[in-house]
Amino acid sequence: MKSPLLNLDQFPNKAKQYFASDMKADAMAGLTVAVMGVPQAMAYAVIAELPPVYGLYTAMITCVVAAVLGSSNHLVTGPTNAICMVILSLTAHLPEKYGLDRFEIVLLLTFLVGAIQLSLGLLRLGGIIKYVSHAVVIGFTAGAGILIAFNQIKNLTGIQFSERPEHFYQVIVQTAKEIGNTNPYALAIGLITIALVIFVPKLNKKLPGAFIAVVVSGALSYLLGWHEAALGDNKVEIVKDIEPIKASFSSVLHLPETILSPNLELTRELGVGAVALAVLGLIEAASIARAVASQSGQRLDFNREFIGQGAGNAVGAFFSSFAGSGSFTRTAVNFKSGAVTRMSAVFSALWTALTILLLADVANYIPKASLAGILIVIAYTMIDKKRLAVTWRSTRNSRYVLFGTLASTLVLPLEYAIIVGVALSLILLLRTTGTTDLTQLVFHDDQTIDEVPFNRAPASEVVTVNMEGDLYFAAAEDLDYELLSCITPKTRVVILRMKRLRTVGSTAMAILEHFWKILKERDLKLVVCGIEEDLKKVMTGSGLRNKIGEQNIFYADNRLFQSTELALARAWSMVEMERSKNQTAPADSASSDTTITAKDILTPRLLRFGNQHQLREAVWLVSEMYKHIKTKGARKLFLQDREGKLYGGLNLWTLLRELGKDLPEQDFDGLTEEAMVQKLRTQFKEPITELCQIGLPNISKETPLHELVTATTQTQQLMLPVQDEDGRITGVVTQMDLLKGIAQTKGFNPEKELPQA
Repeated sequence: MKSPLLNLDQFPNKAKQYFASDMKADAMAGLTVAVMGVPQAMAYAVIAELPPVYGLYTAMITCVVAAVLGSSNHLVTGPTNAICMVILSLTAHLPEKYGLDRFEIVLLLTFLVGAIQLSLGLLRLGGIIKYVSHAVVIGFTAGAGILIAFNQIKNLTGIQFSERPEHFYQVIVQTAKEIGNTNPYALAIGLITIALVIFVPKLNKKLPGAFIAVVVSGALSYLLGWHEAALGDNKVEIVKDIEPIKASFSSVLHLPETILSPNLELTRELGVGAVALAVLGLIEAASIARAVASQSGQRLDFNREFIGQGAGNAVGAFFSSFAGSGSFTRTAVNFKSGAVTRMSAVFSALWTALTILLLADVANYIPKASLAGILIVIAYTMIDKKRLAVTWRSTRNSRYVLFGTLASTLVLPLEYAIIVGVALSLILLLRTTGTTDLTQLVFHDDQTIDEVPFNRAPASEVVTVNMEGDLYFAAAEDLDYELLSCITPKTRVVILRMKRLRTVGSTAMAILEHFWKILKERDLKLVVCGIEEDLKKVMTGSGLRNKIGEQNIFYADNRLFQSTELALARAWSMVEMERSKNQTAPADSASSDTTITAKDILTPRLLRFGNQHQLREAVWLVSEMYKHIKTKGARKLFLQDREGKLYGGLNLWTLLRELGKDLPEQDFDGLTEEAMVQKLRTQFKEPITELCQIGLPNISKETPLHELVTATTQTQQLMLPVQDEDGRITGVVTQMDLLKGIAQTKGFNPEKELPQA
């Protein structure tokens, strides 16, 4: 998809329109994001144990590139807490091993992440993100929140570790050992920050709690002299002590030596982690963009979003930026602040740059304990108890993925935790799609249908199995034996309803053929229905269609259960034929067999209403009744009097003919819709009793089949109304019902007549 910003032909008009209407809203939204995002970006750099200034560069460069090339109007890209935790996990131990500056390694990792994301976007693989369960993100985010909180206790309290902990439990042990050496000034700064971040927004939601917190804590530390070296071990560490922020951008452009002179061994070691980090970044960005788009109504292009995220990271690697992704908090603030276009994210980057130029000297005095306090509050919000509870209660698979990802985050290196979560998600997805959903259909005398769990239907001579889902090679394994489990000693015919099957391959055809052979060996019959065109081709190519027989195959129809009803009629006719073959009574005893009557074949669904209506009401009632009875088979209306007794019938063609009798017989070209309606309106008030046919055949539920056929052929009625003893309509016998009844008679045996396919 072509970016609107790159459409040069329309650019002047769009720019003029933008400056006139949307620029102010985007600029103000960007300012709001920057006020909250500046301290947040600096804090996230602390998570990765990098100088805070690099967090600000990431909030500028990566943000601009991702916004320009992405598709979401509200997504703000930059440093995120989970990404920074993974960066720390991947790179903390490598400088000593390779003798390189750690930030150079981080830039190489950032470039690899961007290249992977960009490749996925260019290959149009944005759709793969939907196959990763949302439980992976929730579990990983919660685990990362726990890790961030425990890792920041040392910065909050001002303690120092004797050696770098590599595992979560080591962080807990080291913290417990050193907690007695807490710096009271640092702890006071951290607690003040936490209190301000929590309580300031409660006073007024529009106030930026984090920004106010760093200003107050920085001013307090500076005015009280807690940042001065004279305090010794009780000195409060500030941003300036890590790496000073300079009021210029002379050092932003940086060509990493790890990219210009690549170390293949280092690149290989970072490879797995880069893939995990790329996947995590894309999941975060896609999830956040989708959540906001559901409120804004924007339609997203995830391929383009992948390109934006990848380009942002790849370009950022040459501008002193580490890997970033979509930020939920900054994106939510951007949307709620009234952002209109992607330029709102660009404005947030510009305001961040202005902050560096104007307030660099002030930012250098922000205490590290204050940033730690912000991170601990953020870590707490990352453990979303409501979403955790919803995910845990949803499905068993979601629980497995959530628990597996959360536990892996706390036990394994973070890059492997992501891989474990994604792998669990995909394995359970394959396990779910690898099983065809089987249920049974039970048909009742009143024409209703129940769908019951597989193997829960009462024993019957005809078993109807409804098959849904994918039927590729993994799902087809052992399907034949599973189908056999529904057969009882009473079963004579098995119907397979296959209308909702997908991805049917050659393996499935072989399995179904094996099932057909087993049924044949047991002298049982197989009927299939709901066969779509694609499945028909597969059955023909495999030879299964010829083996089952064309007379036992019923193709999908637009009318619901049409092919199933035909298959059911075919199945019962085979049952009746088998019964007749097994009868040993004399020929003259046939007269004692049960006679098919109207009650055996009638359809209870029909259109009926009172005979006091006019033509206009008839049209409206027909339209409304079609909505409720969910059938398009009716071609006749039946009128009843005030006592509910049958009055007469009205053919729909007669109704239409009466409505249009004043329409011109020629010259339709000049007839507009309005003119047509005006001519139709002249007939609206005509009573329907003037049009209906009276004296319809008197049919009761006990009327035998031969009288029904005679009444239809002699009166040429498409439908015969069936009445109870009081003359009220209880159903109709249609032409299809009559054909079904004829097919069920003892003397009708189509098997000997129909040719094989």
